[in-house]
Amino acid sequence: MKLAAVAATGVMALGTGVLAASPAQAAGCGVSGGTLYCGNTPNVDMYRWAGFDAPYADTLKTNPSQFDCWTTGDWHGGNNNTWYGARGDVRGAFGFVPAQVVNTSSAFDAHPDWYGLDHC
Repeated sequence: MKLAAVAATGVMALGTGVLAASPAQAAGCGVSGGTLYCGNTPNVDMYRWAGFDAPYADTLKTNPSQFDCWTTGDWHGGNNNTWYGARGDVRGAFGFVPAQVVNTSSAFDAHPDWYGLDHC
């Protein structure tokens, strides 16, 4: 198996037989079926698109939450421009939150698609 393929899955076998966690797993998150299940800051505003100037879409009240996809948008306090899309908890409307409120690692935020999360 090529090293690039191993790295892309986020799991690398170590000489001891122990597996290293992917960036998502290390943060207590996981991707299954193209969806990210992850802890997050609760009670945050969601935006209709990935920008702070976008209209309010809903509020993400739950922690942890389910994120359906990712996209790029405005730069934010997480030192990247990755945003995650989900259904809000008040109106059930779809909206985006900046990665800074989702408990993913910076390595995961850099390439969510490498770990199986769908692009919006």
